[in-house]
Amino acid sequence: MPAFRDFSLALRVLFGGADRTVAWRLVAANLLALAAGALAGLAPLALKEMIDAASQVTSAQSPAISIAGFGAAYLVCLSIGRLMTELRPLLVGTAEQCLYAGLRRRYFKHVLALPLDFHLGRRTGALVHGLQQAISGYQILMFSLVNSVVPVLVEGVTVAIVLISLGLPALTATFAATAIAYVMAVALHTGDLSATARAVSKASIDANALLSDSLINYEPIKCFGAEHKTLASFVRSSSLLECCWANLQRRRLRLGLTVTMIFSLSMITSLVIASQAVAAGKLSVGGFVLANLYMVQLMRPLEMLSTAVRDLSQGLAFVRPLIDVLQTPTETTRDNQEGPSSDEKTKQSNNPQRAVSLSFRGVQLAFDTETPVLKDFNLDVPAGRSMAIVGASGCGKSSLVRLLLRLCVPQAGTILMDDVEIDTMPIAALRAMIAVVPQDVVLFNTSIAANIGIGKEGATQDQIADAARLAELHDFITALPCGYDTMIGERGLKLSGGERQRIALARAILRNPLVYVFDEASSMLDGPTESAILRNLKKISTGRTTITIAHRLSAIQHADEIAVVAGGRVVEQGDHATLLARSGAYAAMWRAQQSSGPN
Repeated sequence: MPAFRDFSLALRVLFGGADRTVAWRLVAANLLALAAGALAGLAPLALKEMIDAASQVTSAQSPAISIAGFGAAYLVCLSIGRLMTELRPLLVGTAEQCLYAGLRRRYFKHVLALPLDFHLGRRTGALVHGLQQAISGYQILMFSLVNSVVPVLVEGVTVAIVLISLGLPALTATFAATAIAYVMAVALHTGDLSATARAVSKASIDANALLSDSLINYEPIKCFGAEHKTLASFVRSSSLLECCWANLQRRRLRLGLTVTMIFSLSMITSLVIASQAVAAGKLSVGGFVLANLYMVQLMRPLEMLSTAVRDLSQGLAFVRPLIDVLQTPTETTRDNQEGPSSDEKTKQSNNPQRAVSLSFRGVQLAFDTETPVLKDFNLDVPAGRSMAIVGASGCGKSSLVRLLLRLCVPQAGTILMDDVEIDTMPIAALRAMIAVVPQDVVLFNTSIAANIGIGKEGATQDQIADAARLAELHDFITALPCGYDTMIGERGLKLSGGERQRIALARAILRNPLVYVFDEASSMLDGPTESAILRNLKKISTGRTTITIAHRLSAIQHADEIAVVAGGRVVEQGDHATLLARSGAYAAMWRAQQSSGPN
């Protein structure tokens, strides 16, 4: 029953969203399979009549017409059945590709909608290989269903009916006992096969995840001379996968040997029974041929069914990781909206100067129970004002950004935007109001224009260029041979750290948000470039609510307010001059940075 539930669930996932064309093609393919199975079951019956007609040759009557008729029927059954078998892949193949394309889209959409903590606990390569492996599993399932289960069941029923009509109860009982033995053998081995196939699936995902992770991070591997260690880890992972596959093949062999033994005993028994029936005059020569031919033909569907069950268990094991991902809850909103409507986007873009206030009230955040990051955190950011947040590394500054974007959820407390709790707002609408320049810049392996343009859907080339100018990037881009079409490589590694950071700034500027969040936005820039960008940022953020997170205090001394965070709380708050006059934590940080020279 658990296997049947998994099988039913796997099919529901695959056929989710299938259109009528796909359904029609699959129905047609199964009808062809049913017809082919019936013809395969009837063909030996025509052969039996032809043999009987040939064995009854007398001088008084010529059997030529009967022989020709039954021979033609035999050939027609075989030929049409073969033709139907050849037509099925055309129907099934196109339908399958539509199903797989839909599955890929749904999977990718679902993965993008999963919360941050899910991605933090997974390897990207594991998610990618999980999809590829699931497609392979579904190919096994579909092949077994269309080419094994459906036609074989019909063929088996047809053969059983004809055998019963022969009037040999002993032969019928032998066939029934054989079928039961096959089912029992398959049932006894299915559990072990499923468990072993799941082990293969896990080992395969782990090996490919390690490969992907190593290739993505090849630069530090080379820098630290860790090629040998990385290769050794991959060899161990590959060896485990090899062992799991070998174990699966051994278990498949055990099932194959059991089925072969059942087949041999059944054939011996049927030959003895049919021979005795011919000797007793209860069975004609054609009947003898038919009985033994059907015995072989009945063994074939039973063997195919056992093979199908064996393959289905492997296919389900390959599909299971994808189903687990799809069953993981996504980021949800109270009104279940996928994002702001086009009217909302138009309203936001037509009202760019509207400022919003932000409030953190009693916020508590912990990634584990022993080390809370934020404890009873309270902070108010007035609408249209700039708030700088400073503090030692690990004090929770960057966690505030994740909380504001609802990338993670606090264990206690609330975050308000214009006195509205952000967890009651549609996630896409909330994020459309905010532009973030992160501390760790993430770029895509595409052009500079495309990387900047991700900040705003449908951005024009002129808008992208204007954003690049404000980020002090336009002159650098135009000096490149391909200009804005320059490809920047995996994670933007063809660019320097400062150039990557300026692309992130241009991306945020292009977004034209209500709230700017700068998380160490100028940490990789040289002094003159930083000064120019800070002037531009001050200009574009005028009238907008701005949060700036920084270690370098010289970059935030002109902020309207500065909050000093320590121990997960705000311990000091005020402008630069006020905080210096207090001679507290901020003043100590300022003196330390000034004495250490320019940063």
